[in-house]
Amino acid sequence: MKFGIMASHQYPHGDDLGKHLSDLFGTVELAAELGYDSVWTINHFQSNLNTPQPISMTASLIPRSGDMLIGTGILLLPMFHPAHIAEEFATLDHLSGGRVVLGVGAGYRDNEFAAFGIDPETRFRRLDESLRLIRALWSGEPVTSDGEFYPQTGATIGIRPLTPGGPPIWIGAGGKKAVRRAARLGDAWYAPGNSPSKRFLPEHLAVYNDALAEYGRDVSRISRPVGVELYCAPSTERAVEEALPHARVEYSTYAEYPALRWQRDRFDELVRNTLLLGSPEFLIERISALRDLGFDHLIFRPGWLGMPTEQVRASLRLFASEVFPAFRRQ
Repeated sequence: MKFGIMASHQYPHGDDLGKHLSDLFGTVELAAELGYDSVWTINHFQSNLNTPQPISMTASLIPRSGDMLIGTGILLLPMFHPAHIAEEFATLDHLSGGRVVLGVGAGYRDNEFAAFGIDPETRFRRLDESLRLIRALWSGEPVTSDGEFYPQTGATIGIRPLTPGGPPIWIGAGGKKAVRRAARLGDAWYAPGNSPSKRFLPEHLAVYNDALAEYGRDVSRISRPVGVELYCAPSTERAVEEALPHARVEYSTYAEYPALRWQRDRFDELVRNTLLLGSPEFLIERISALRDLGFDHLIFRPGWLGMPTEQVRASLRLFASEVFPAFRRQ
């Protein structure tokens, strides 16, 4: 089992962004020293939180992340031209020495689609076409396509990726059709582990596994990441006491968007079923269940809005010292 952290670079408007970013960079450096495997940036536009953009953030983390994978978790691909992303991530692949992962999703916030003049009904077709074009451009060969959104004639990119064929592509998806798309076009389904339903992950994993078989994918080459919310403290009672108020504030902020109102209305279910707030022993039990489902890369947000930096780092240290050994060969 591998373990990664979300950089989670979202902050209240009006806060000192420089101080927040300095703290974040220090936390990423600590995670690298502790042996975490990956770090992930996020993407939103015109947000109700101050949200630096992911390509810049990914580049800024390269010299601070040791040998960790660095990825976008996730990039809203329909908001970008795929030729742009093919060039940017080929560049990041070189800058990182082959450590970058392109994590993408279709998006869900109406205001973001409106800002770019994109019909949200087209987002999945755009995602599909974009992924095909990015992979074709990464081949280095001239590309001609009569795509619905991004037609190309003899196109090549100015820099080929360092990684043959380009960086891995992970696809975030929540619906069953989208999960099948991840099996067809991606190197991983980046599974959302914060559904309030206990049935979500098993049911959608079954869809994913069936689709992998249907499309003849080599399952030995497929990563199986899951994103969760996690906080580690010496006791579960202390973890809940320290983390839950901050998690509630952050989820309430997300719930200002219509598509995420359920996160406010069903927050108690989230706490019971998906928020991993607890002692090392509690977390080992819960993570073991995810491993038994088949996941091999756990990615978590190490802190929430307003949580003191030292609290975030104490959780990362305790998790590394007490939980890592249960999932890593000595």
